[in-house]
Amino acid sequence: MILLDVFISPLAGGAQTFLVIVCVLIGLGAGITAIDTRSSLNKKKKADH
Repeated sequence: MILLDVFISPLAGGAQTFLVIVCVLIGLGAGITAIDTRSSLNKKKKADH
């Protein structure tokens, strides 16, 4: 519930917006990493054949 409190409560100096941006960037980074991993694995499988 601490995370919910952080997002619900109005924080000073745009810290709430900063946290949201950080979470989005982490999510995008994880997604891009997953896509890169899949594509590299697919290339390795094709090279083996």
